Amino acid sequence: MVTLTIIIMIESKKKESESFEHIKIKNFFYDNLPFDNNVKTIKLEYSIGNRIADVYCMLENGKEVVIEIQHSIILSKDLLQRTKEYNEHNCYVLWVFNGSSFERLPKIGDKIRILGFERISNILYRGRVYYINMTKTGLHSPVYPLYFANYYERKISDYGFSYYKKSKTKKSVVPSEIPSLKLKLFKNKGYKLAGFHDDNIRKTCTESIHQFLIDYENVEEKVKNVKKMKSNQKKLFIIIAMFGRLFGLYLLFDMLRHLKVVSKEDFHYMKVSYIYLEL
Repeated sequence: MVTLTIIIMIESKKKESESFEHIKIKNFFYDNLPFDNNVKTIKLEYSIGNRIADVYCMLENGKEVVIEIQHSIILSKDLLQRTKEYNEHNCYVLWVFNGSSFERLPKIGDKIRILGFERISNILYRGRVYYINMTKTGLHSPVYPLYFANYYERKISDYGFSYYKKSKTKKSVVPSEIPSLKLKLFKNKGYKLAGFHDDNIRKTCTESIHQFLIDYENVEEKVKNVKKMKSNQKKLFIIIAMFGRLFGLYLLFDMLRHLKVVSKEDFHYMKVSYIYLEL
């Protein structure tokens, strides 16, 4: 009788400690996943081995998916351990974080200090981390992915010259959109994972710039008479004007370097153009 009472007290305490936001996010997936997926079974707080999955669903094809919702900080090793344990029970795992808990919003942001679990999730989910924004006042944004791009800090050399160096601790973030909650199951880094059918924003950015460079020949005549700009500066200015709001300065710079269109020395001009255009 005493043992039963202790168990009831522990369970009661566990339920009390679950935040309003965590409950609401669970309910969001429970209510909405079946609209975009062929779901055979969906349950909340479902026991799997020694774990209790926030949201569990079995698809009509027999595949099992666990959605783990994180409202507070989690250690990277714990995230990987939980994922591994669910995988051992043949479940694909989707991690979704409450952006409102970590000052993450679906908008471009710079000088962001990436957290350990974000770094791991970014690797697992192929360059993206999934968030949702829920507060005590309700849902502020549906699920969205954030991409972490390099951030370049301004430094001053011993000789007084300024230059930009890639930060080791800070990142730039760029949001993307998911067209629906339709699940995509895949394997990466030895883990079984679940995500959504969203476009990789790095790929989209690269393709957009590549197409622009092809089309640029058609508009180059129109801008050749713009004074006080070198030929390459005109091109970069137009790229910033066209794509700055979509991809942000830092992701654009990285993709342009990938395409071998710019060098490190071009970053300052791009930043000045970005500020000038008030993006």
